[in-house]
Amino acid sequence: MNNKMKIMMVATAAVVMCMGTCFARGHGGPRGGFGPRVMHAPSHHHHYSVWGRGGRNFWPGFVGGVVGGLVSDAIVRPAPVVVTPAPVVVSQPVVVSQPVVAAPVVSTPVYATQSVWVEGRYIDQAQPNGTILRVWQPGHYEQRQVLVQ
Repeated sequence: MNNKMKIMMVATAAVVMCMGTCFARGHGGPRGGFGPRVMHAPSHHHHYSVWGRGGRNFWPGFVGGVVGGLVSDAIVRPAPVVVTPAPVVVSQPVVVSQPVVAAPVVSTPVYATQSVWVEGRYIDQAQPNGTILRVWQPGHYEQRQVLVQ
């Protein structure tokens, strides 16, 4: 695992823990905490949500998530790389004229070896019991002779 991945995992864990503590509150009976609830006599029925009155329990987690996302993005995202192109130098060719001698020219073909990418494909293979099995052959480079002119 590289460093960026480790940093991202730590930042994500921190954001999740912050969001989890924003919503934590006691539930249950008279001792609070999580556990079995003690039945009480019917009382006034409250009309509020788990987010609290006016969403007061929602906003700390929302803001924590936004801030945590911005911080983790600033840590993990690499700085932009500015590449300046190298200057192009064009020099004038030197022309040297030589006397022309007419002689018969016999050209022989010249070949060069070139790497060529061959795409992956499915190949049908016959099994000993007569069934045909389709197998994927991944792409690869092949060396081929190419005529140079």
